[in-house]
Order: sequence, then structure tokens, then C-alpha cells
Amino acid sequence: MNTKHQELIEFIIETGKKQGLDQKHLAAKVSMTSPDLSRLKKADNSRFSTIESLANAVGLKIALVPDDDLLAKIESGDLFQ
Repeated sequence: MNTKHQELIEFIIETGKKQGLDQKHLAAKVSMTSPDLSRLKKADNSRFSTIESLANAVGLKIALVPDDDLLAKIESGDLFQ
């Protein structure tokens, strides 16, 4: 089972792939090695600064959002139905 941490790392990697970045080049953009990134994918936690650096490398920002019913409706597309 993937943890939220692992899902976040995978999302960042997939975003990089859509931009033509393989894991090796994504890792290099944040001064990591490809094996380090592979270990990070399997880890249950890591430093926030590492995840933030990876996200920034593919043009993403990390943001906190409220966890409520409105957000669920927005994400599911049911807000106006």
C-alpha cells in the first residue's frame, strides 16, 4: 500500500515525465542521484525541503488546503451539480 508520502513523490515524478524528465534528470536537477530518488520513492517519510525541491523542479508548488466537504465536491467535479 502506498502512503500519502509515496503518492506525492510519484505525482512529482509523473509530472516530470510529462515534461520529458526521466528520474535521472529530475534527481540531477535537485542535486540527488537516481538511486537516492528511487530510495525516496520507497521511503515512508523524507524532509519537506527535499519534496519541495523536487516539486519546484517540475514547476509545482506545495500548498495546504482545507479538508472539508466543499473541497471534496470541488475535486470530484460535483460542486455545480
